[in-house]
Amino acid sequence: MNEKSVDRTDAEVRSENLSIELTSRCNSLCKHCFVRAGRNKKADLSPGLVEQICAEGFKAGYRHLHLTGGEPLLWQGLFELLDCAFALNYQRVFLNSNGTLFTADAVRRLARYDGLGVSVSLQGNAALHDHMRGQGAYRQATQGIAAALDAGVPVTVFATIGKTLLEDLAAFAAHVYKEFYGLKQLILIQMIRVKDDLYDLTRELLDPEDFLRMVRTVAMLNLWGCRTGILNDPLVNVVAEHMKMPWIPQSYLLHRPGRLFVRATGDITLAHSTLERYGRYQPGMINKVLGSKRYRMAVATEDKVCPSCRFVVRCRANGMIRPSAQVMDMKPEVPYCQRVLTHATC
Repeated sequence: MNEKSVDRTDAEVRSENLSIELTSRCNSLCKHCFVRAGRNKKADLSPGLVEQICAEGFKAGYRHLHLTGGEPLLWQGLFELLDCAFALNYQRVFLNSNGTLFTADAVRRLARYDGLGVSVSLQGNAALHDHMRGQGAYRQATQGIAAALDAGVPVTVFATIGKTLLEDLAAFAAHVYKEFYGLKQLILIQMIRVKDDLYDLTRELLDPEDFLRMVRTVAMLNLWGCRTGILNDPLVNVVAEHMKMPWIPQSYLLHRPGRLFVRATGDITLAHSTLERYGRYQPGMINKVLGSKRYRMAVATEDKVCPSCRFVVRCRANGMIRPSAQVMDMKPEVPYCQRVLTHATC
């Protein structure tokens, strides 16, 4: 990279994850998967290269490592990588999985690592999960969750939420906490559309009124003792403050200083669902990208749309420093966040 570098702080990376997509291969064919969008070929990072990225990331200041896919348990060398990460003194490693490969041997090995947590994706009840992921997928995933919890592995359930799950959200959350004693938390990820996705799920996208309903439901779930959060969307914070519902866990920006993602192709981006590239990984790239002008602009406070919005003060006070992306409901005429907040104030 030949871009001019600017200053960054060690605190930015110490509190963030260095994210690595080990493989794009997966044994699940989720209809809402943005990882497969536009990808005709499967890719894997070599174990040696991943260990090099981890070592460079630790030297750059990262202490939290995020491993994802595809399905990471299909990647050869996962346990050797975990050995390496904890030997480097990473404080925490978080592993995303669909849970279908959580055999007795796999969870026993995962349980050996202090500081390791896993997420398993559930799409909703059995009918909805199997509709989105394939027949029998729910049974395999829930067996994997139970096996991991029984082995002592901290488990978080991730659920991608669209209109269908929203209708059943309270019952789904109650069932999850009843079924899986010791579950760490339930995290919701708002369904989006991305370029070249395989299925048109526009009808599942949450409109502004749906978003408000989601926030209300999540607030009530937390009051009931079902620990539930919404991932990477500070618009939740703004709405929760307006509705005087302080029980919802804080949600943070997807694109924020220190966030870095290395794809299975070696491309460096800001996040899994982000297409903008900052070059292909080579030794020394992490600090170069974090200090580049283009990266700093991508994580900076937006200064064109937001300043003219009547909600800007409220948003920035709650960590919302950029407007919502078009992918939230594919209606770019007025920013999604502005439409949500207008509904909230009516």
